[in-house]
Amino acid sequence: MFQNSNVLQILIQGGIAMIPLLICSLIVVAVIIERFMAYRRIKFDIEDTLYKIQHNILKGNILEAVSLCEAKASPIAILLKAGLLKYDRDKDEILEAMERVRMEEIKKLKKYVWVLGTIGNCAPFIGLFGAIIGIIRVFHNIAATGSGGIAVVSGGMAEALIATAVGLLIATIAVIGYNWCIVSISNVTEEMKIYTLRLLEILTDHMEK
Repeated sequence: MFQNSNVLQILIQGGIAMIPLLICSLIVVAVIIERFMAYRRIKFDIEDTLYKIQHNILKGNILEAVSLCEAKASPIAILLKAGLLKYDRDKDEILEAMERVRMEEIKKLKKYVWVLGTIGNCAPFIGLFGAIIGIIRVFHNIAATGSGGIAVVSGGMAEALIATAVGLLIATIAVIGYNWCIVSISNVTEEMKIYTLRLLEILTDHMEK
C-alpha cells in the first residue's frame, strides 16, 4: 500500500482528518518547547544563593540579599524576594506574602499545560473520526463499483489506518509532555515550600538576635 511513498504522501492519504491533526501536532511541539525553555530558567544554585542571602541578612544588608534574588529569573528566587521585602514584619505576614507569590508563580508554571492534556485526550478521537471517514469511503467505493477488490478498498482503508495511527502518535507525545510538565511543577512546588521555611527560619533567627 505504501510502496514508493514518502512521509508527505502517506500523510496526504490520511484524508481530511490530517488537517486538525497537523494543527494539533504543531501546537504540541510549540507548547513543549515553550515549557522546556520556561522550566530551564528555574534551575540555578539555590543553596549557594540562600547562603549568600543569609550572609547578607546577618550583616544587615537586606537590599543586597534582594538583589541576589532579582538576578535570578526563577520562581524560587521571586519567592525568596517576597519574603525578604517583608523581613521587618512578623512571621505570619512574611509567610502570607510568600504564600501569595507562591500561588502566583505556580499559576505561571501551569501556563499552556492544559493544552497538552486537551490534545492528548482529543487527538485519538480526531484519528477515529478520520478512520470512520475512511471506512465510509470504502463502502461508497464498493457501492459505486459493485465490487470489493483491493484496488477499491485500499484507498479508504489507508485513510482509516493512517488517521488512527497519527492520532495515537500525537496523543502519546502530548500525554508524555503533559506528564513531564506536571512532574516539573510538582517538584518546583515542593522546593518552594522547603525554601519558604528555610528563609523564614533565617529571618526569624535574625529578628531574635
